[in-house]
Amino acid sequence: MRPKPSADSQDPLWKRLEHKLLQDIRGGRFDGAGRLPSEHELAERFGVNRHTARQAIAGLVQRGIVFKRKGGGSYLVPAVIDYEIGERTRFSTNVALQGREPSRTLLEVNERKAHDRACSALAMADGEMSIFIRVIGEADGIPISIGDTYLPARRFQGFGELYRETMSITKTLARYGVHDYTREMTRVIARNPSEEEVRHLRQSVVTPILAVESVDIDRDRRPIVYHETRFAGERVQFVVKHGEADLSGFEKQG
Repeated sequence: MRPKPSADSQDPLWKRLEHKLLQDIRGGRFDGAGRLPSEHELAERFGVNRHTARQAIAGLVQRGIVFKRKGGGSYLVPAVIDYEIGERTRFSTNVALQGREPSRTLLEVNERKAHDRACSALAMADGEMSIFIRVIGEADGIPISIGDTYLPARRFQGFGELYRETMSITKTLARYGVHDYTREMTRVIARNPSEEEVRHLRQSVVTPILAVESVDIDRDRRPIVYHETRFAGERVQFVVKHGEADLSGFEKQG
């Protein structure tokens, strides 16, 4: 006999199924690969239609507990990543140290006029041309960040094309003789996500993001990279290493 979602509640059937799945998740039923049964399998198991199963899964996605992977399938969101903020903050290193596979999806790379905070951070004149890069940062294929990066075009001509080859700021900077650079400033605020951020991070509209502004400098203390990165608030927590990060530059607001 197929188990039925509890009939004791006045909630709609999909909501009761969501609650039952949540109990199974908390009970460790879906440990291992972390993949949930398909909508068809859930419908068969609980004797409901696929639309009800789909709504239940969507409810778990909204809670930030389940993640829909590209190409199909629903997976449990892995444990929160400890993202280290220090003198040398590197995305791939941070993700790999957690035993996760780092990757990036390039959304945009071009040259554009820089304004406001980017110009101020990079000591550029307003409207001066910059290299602009927008990428989604992923851990095991799950998006954890979307970042905008600016570099002065006058110093790094052709940077965008080289970046397409390496998909690494560090490796591309090395092509220009910048073999080491450090983080001068990091500023973090928590805020509600925009529609674009919800879409790219594939997270709930009610889950805050961590918006990070940072500046990297070369060995001569010249600013070379300005970042505006938004992290999925329920997938990342920041760790500040004492002695490596200047805490006076780590300013949290809001």
